[in-house]
Amino acid sequence: MATYLELQTDVINLINRSDCTTALAKTFLQQAQRKIQRNLRIQSMEKSYQITAGTSGSSIYDATNGKIVIPGDFLELVYIYTDNDLLQRVPLNRFIELNTSATSTRPKYWTRIANHFHLKPIPSTGTIITVAYHSEDTVLSADSDTNILSAIAQDLLVYGALTYAAVYFNDQRQQLFEAKYQQIYDDVENLIMTSDQVGADGAIQPNMYFEKDLLN
Repeated sequence: MATYLELQTDVINLINRSDCTTALAKTFLQQAQRKIQRNLRIQSMEKSYQITAGTSGSSIYDATNGKIVIPGDFLELVYIYTDNDLLQRVPLNRFIELNTSATSTRPKYWTRIANHFHLKPIPSTGTIITVAYHSEDTVLSADSDTNILSAIAQDLLVYGALTYAAVYFNDQRQQLFEAKYQQIYDDVENLIMTSDQVGADGAIQPNMYFEKDLLN
C-alpha cells in the first residue's frame, strides 16, 4: 500500500525532471485516478445499501413516486434487487408505457432518469430494496492518505500520472509511459475478470425477455 506522498515521490523520480514540482505530481495523480475510474471496475470499489419503502428518508428514496436517489459517488450500477427479484432494466420509452395502476409489494423494472432510478410497480410500504454499485475511490489529499487504488494498483496510478506528465512537458517518453500504463491496466483487468469467474454460476441465463413478461 502506497501513501499519497510515496506516489508523488515515484512520479517525480520516474519523470526525472527538475521542473516537475510536487504540486504538478499531485495534479497528474488526480488526473490518473479519474482516468482509471472511467473504465476500470474493481470489486473492492463496490458499495451497497438498503432502502425500506415508507421508512427510508427522502434523501435516498421518494416513496410516493418510487424513485431512488443516485449516490454522489456513483460510477455504475451493479444491480437492484428485492428479497424476491432481481429488477430488470427497461428503456425509458418502454418504462413509460408500463401500467402504473398495478399494485404490488414487489417492483420488477427500473430505468434511470437524471439522478434517480425509477421503479415500477411502485413498491408498497415495507418493501426492502438493495442497490449495489461501483463507487468512486476516495480522493487522495493529505500526504499520509491511501485509497483502494493506491493499495492494489500503485503502479497503475503512477504510470497513469506519468502519461499526463509527458503530455504536459511534451516529453518524448510519452509513448513509453502510455504502453507501460496499458500493460499494467490489462494485467489488473485480467486479474479482476479471473476473480469474478472463480466460483461463478456456470448456468447460462436468458438475456432476452418476451414482451408478455412485462407489465400490461
